[in-house]
This record gives sequence, structure tokens and C-alpha cells, in this order.
Amino acid sequence: MSAQERHILVIGAGILGLSSAWYLLERGARVTILDREPIRDAASCGNAGLISLGHPPLTRPGVSIQGLKWMFDKRSPLYIKPRLDGDLARWLWTFHRHCTRSHYEGTMEVLCELGRLSADCFESILAETAIDCDWQRRGWDDVCLHESSLDHAEEEAGLLARFGFHSERVDGATLRAEAPAYTDAVRGAIRFEDSATLSPQAFTAGLARELEARGATIRTDCTVETILLRGDRVEGVRLEDGEELTAEATVLAAGVWSDQLARAIGLRIPMQPARGYHRDLVGLESMPPRGCVLNETFIAVSPFHDTLRLAGTLELSGFDAPWLDDRLAHLTTAGSRYLRGVDTATVTQEWAGYRPCTADGMPVVGAVPRRPGLYVGTGHAMMGMTLGPASGRLIAEAIYEQAPALDSPLLAAARY
Repeated sequence: MSAQERHILVIGAGILGLSSAWYLLERGARVTILDREPIRDAASCGNAGLISLGHPPLTRPGVSIQGLKWMFDKRSPLYIKPRLDGDLARWLWTFHRHCTRSHYEGTMEVLCELGRLSADCFESILAETAIDCDWQRRGWDDVCLHESSLDHAEEEAGLLARFGFHSERVDGATLRAEAPAYTDAVRGAIRFEDSATLSPQAFTAGLARELEARGATIRTDCTVETILLRGDRVEGVRLEDGEELTAEATVLAAGVWSDQLARAIGLRIPMQPARGYHRDLVGLESMPPRGCVLNETFIAVSPFHDTLRLAGTLELSGFDAPWLDDRLAHLTTAGSRYLRGVDTATVTQEWAGYRPCTADGMPVVGAVPRRPGLYVGTGHAMMGMTLGPASGRLIAEAIYEQAPALDSPLLAAARY
């Protein structure tokens, strides 16, 4: 078997796994993708759909202190369910230690470069396929209710300018002239020229169809029980039903469940399952012409096809805790202060799912030095859709030992 014909297993059919498969197929690999859930239920499909190329990490300066004020409020952007949990306590302490200016600047340099690479990957994939996901590259607005919020948003935008992301201040009257959807309470926005919106479900489902048409095998409702080792080398997986699958390389892209599988073979990726929510609305008389973030609430808003998606909030409550209806309701209650009609529009879909959040705010992408044959793509938090295609390309480049389009120790699995 030649190097180009090698068999690669991909654990996870979210945006990371599917993107990895796309770039592996380009290199001639035979690819099998495994997922415990149908593709429509993955966290990638629950993404906001706002492809924000210069999005900062969770570990922004001051966020851990602000989080203390939010953590007991079930309607806040960050809710932490009080409980005795050693892993959570260690994660929170590590998270706090990374909420510094120096860490922020280092991570932003990497994330901005990764975001630009991902935009190129999106447009390349869409140019080669017939995927209809309503991709619109019109930039995004940071929409504010208060003048003080607008001033602060403009200051933060100034920090992004050094990474090549330009912005302008737009007043409320201009926003309402563009789209009557904005309420009179909106004072203005900071508009970023780049970024895009798309339908995450349409893109993910379309990419899966394209992969199968190009020869990939996708098996859903298929749970990986453990990763197989021979000595230190990873040689495949064993499924819950006892079936064993072998491969020259294995890509671990199972979202927040990646940590559980990795721990069984001696690799720890400290993550917490941070539940996010979304509501899809139809029937609005007017929608914003581009994606936006409702500044004071951290709710992301994306228009695609005839749908407006409201998404946001992070909830650290562990696995299997029930949905919090208050957090779903808050999306429309808070959103109605900015956008007309969201509180009376028809709800077509509600979703809650786990986003894989690392303690240092950075994704894990690439080879695992102590486990040859294993490659990891996880930990992207709410940036999975934005950064997924570029991360998948980096994984394929690592497997084929090609010069990476981006190389940074801040992404390496070896940092753990």
C-alpha cells in the first residue's frame, strides 16, 4: 500500500472531523469517519453560524473575575452550576491564570492567522462543491445598547487592528436605515469588515454528502469504546460492539468526549463541557443584513436562508444535566431589546449541546508525540465552525508530514 493510499480513521463527524477527511481525501487517503450521533445532532450543527475570523479566546483579560459575578445567575453569559468537582476546580484555576494580557496577545496572533486560513478553506471547499449553506462574507457588527458599551467595544476593536482586522463605528440611525430590524434602543455598533455567516447544519450535511461521493465512509450511531495501542503506537479503535478497526493514522476529533478517549491511553486534554444554546426563528419582517453580536448579552445572531439564529451562553454544569429553559428563553427576551420581532417570531428549532473548552482557551491541533499514529483536533469552544476547516487542513498536513500552513506551540497537544 502506497503512502497516498493509507487508511485513516477519523473519530467524530463534526466540522473538525469532516474537514480533516476532506483534506485527507485530497491527498489520496482512504478515510473512515465514526460518530456516536447522527450528524444533525453534533455541536457543529448547533454553532451560531457566525464565522468571526478575529474572535478572541475565552481567556480574555478580566473574564475570570467577571465570571465570578455571573456564575450563579442562570441567565448570565457564563453560568457555573455549584458542585464539588475536582476537575472543574483545576480547570477554573488554570483558566484564571491564563486570563492575562500577555496570553491574550499571543493567542490572538495565532487565532487571527488560523481564522484567515479557515476563510480561504471555506471558500475553496464551496467553490469545488454544490453545498448551499447561504455563505455570505459581509463582515459582522458588535451591536450596543449603551454609549459606554460602544466606547469599550471600539477600544477592543483597536486591539484587533494590530492583527489586520479593521473596523468602523456606526451609529444607531445608520443601522436602522440599513435594517428596520434594529430597535430604537440600539445606540450603534462597531463594524468589522471581514467575517461571514452560513447555515452550520447545511454546510456540515453538505460536506458529509460530498465526502461520501468522493469515497469516504461515514458510520454514525457508532460509538468508539477505546483507542487501540501496540506498544506506544496507536493502531485503530475498538467499538462498543467489539468490532476492531485498524488504520495507519487515527484522528481524534470527538469534541468534548475526546478527553475521555485520550485519558484511557495516557493523554490528558483538560476540557470542560460548556453547554451552549440556540433558537432558530422565522417569520420576521426584517432581519439584520449581516451577522452580529449583541454586545451586552454576548448573544450571537446570524441570518441564513429565511432563518435568524440566536445563539450563545456557556453553562458549566457537567454532562447529562437537564437543559435550563431560562437560558433558552433568555435568548429571545434579551434579543428583543436589540431586534424587533424576535419575541413574536415562530421558533422552528431549539438546541443545546456541549462545546469543548480547554483551560487555556486554545484548541488542540496536530500530532501527539508520545502516541505515534494519533492526531488530535478538539478544544475549539464556540469557534469550532470558524476554525474547523483550517484545523482539518493542519491535521492532514501533519499526517502527510508536509510543511504546515501554520505552526504554533499554542496549538500543540504536547503542551499538556
